Amino acid sequence: MFHSHAVVILVCMLAAGAIGFAGEAFVVPPLPTREALAEAPSFGPNQPVVATHYFYWYRWPDEHFFDDTAHTRSNLRHHFPDDRAVSYESPAWHKRQMQDFLAAGIDVALPVYWGAPNQYEKPELRFSVHGLPPLVQALDELAKKGRAPRIGMFYDTSMLLGGHAFREPGHGNVDLRTDEGKDIFYRTIRDFFCQIPPRHWACIEGRPIVQLYEAAFASGHDQSTLDYVYEHFARDFGGRRPLVVAGPSWSFKADLSTGWGAALNGPILPDYSGRTGPLRTAGAVQIGPGYDDEPVEGRTTPTRDRLAGGYYAASWLLALRVRPQLVIVETWSELHEGTDICETSEDGRYYIELTQRYSDLLRAGRDPLPEDWAASVRLLLSGQKSNPAGREFASRLALDLHVASDGKPVEQGVRLCPAADGVYEVTKLGDTPCIRARPGVGAGRYLYFDVADAYYFDHRGTLTVRCTYFDAGREPIEVEFDSVVETDALAGRYQRVVPAIARTDSQAWKTATVVLRGARCANRQNAGADFRLAVNGADLAVSRVEVTKLPTGYGE
Repeated sequence: MFHSHAVVILVCMLAAGAIGFAGEAFVVPPLPTREALAEAPSFGPNQPVVATHYFYWYRWPDEHFFDDTAHTRSNLRHHFPDDRAVSYESPAWHKRQMQDFLAAGIDVALPVYWGAPNQYEKPELRFSVHGLPPLVQALDELAKKGRAPRIGMFYDTSMLLGGHAFREPGHGNVDLRTDEGKDIFYRTIRDFFCQIPPRHWACIEGRPIVQLYEAAFASGHDQSTLDYVYEHFARDFGGRRPLVVAGPSWSFKADLSTGWGAALNGPILPDYSGRTGPLRTAGAVQIGPGYDDEPVEGRTTPTRDRLAGGYYAASWLLALRVRPQLVIVETWSELHEGTDICETSEDGRYYIELTQRYSDLLRAGRDPLPEDWAASVRLLLSGQKSNPAGREFASRLALDLHVASDGKPVEQGVRLCPAADGVYEVTKLGDTPCIRARPGVGAGRYLYFDVADAYYFDHRGTLTVRCTYFDAGREPIEVEFDSVVETDALAGRYQRVVPAIARTDSQAWKTATVVLRGARCANRQNAGADFRLAVNGADLAVSRVEVTKLPTGYGE
């Protein structure tokens, strides 16, 4: 996981009277009063709950958007629809995300928290505390109008690495068996719940949810680690104990068991053998939509195709069969690893809609019907498996195909696809090297193009195509693309952009940009192409074709 470059001095002070920042010193609020604790809402023992990890560490353009200082290579596998509006310091951005939580049928946000006590001045930890007050403001605004998601804690235990947890260099990782280690571990939890007013807590039977990431980042732990948390949390928060959710890497007995990696390895389903009743609380189910972290430099993790949502739908149905009380989706917004279900440029609100469909089934308390399984199978069958080639283009801001001065095509994520009706030659018109369509089968002339799967594959978003063409004749250039339209299989694969690119016979090179709304790009056109340029028997020549899925002005 990668964090910010900005440096702001933050000092942890426990005696403060309110959330906020005194100059540049972060002030941890005091413990909530008994009256405030009484306001904490709670889910009942038989009430299904859907939660997801909320990665809120983004701030355009300097935090979690790029992997280089020149802003030429994105860190992200998927992208927000409007990057410039994204900031963990913006109540408006948090509010939009929380509204989408509700639209998806998600009850609980689990903010990823990196708040090492007394180390808030460290650049990589800064977002944790600066992002929570704007989130609380957004929740208050939504609550005044009716309803807001509730907040639990996703304890990102990688902050237990010595370089994060301690001020001086040279420390080893935190040992959670020592007095110092237990104090660091507990105070991280305490400080989080001091920053979130109890009126927004996510509790099950009165116990606020704390999910732990992996244990490997600590140098050691045992049952006394968890006992310390229980004892001190009850002392500080009116007798309450947190509901701790942990995976098999933790040796102590947590309240609910789960794991991490469902987005890559499949749904994590607890063992309910021998248990009865409509809801079983031996563990939490964890599911995810797929995984691809190729844009993150140095990663060699395997990938998991989303299969047009089929992988996510099947995971949900397997989860519903065990009727869990708590389903955790991995993740809402971890765009670097492609595990997100939030609104993106690639998929629009498709995964929000899928989540709503299945969370409604969970709340209905019924097993999936044959029609539910059939719908999932249809998604799996229609989802094309992506080609792993072209990984170097996964994090490009835009793709490009052009003809170099030596007359050779340069394919940078956009590839020419020769086909029986897509014959072409590389030539020159005047002094300009170009690609020219030649007669093939049929009367039309076509140029077929494939977009690198690592950049965009089997999505539900919007692409732009910028084409430099020779303006000869008055026959318009049609742009047809593989779309999400399902009314007719062939038409959906050759969805026509309206209007076409008009030509005026100026005998000059011109450039036009068209928008491919609802682009699927699952390699379903002839020769495995994603879009084509077409004319009816006229000449067609292009010198450059550029493809982008990012907002205008990105990176400027």
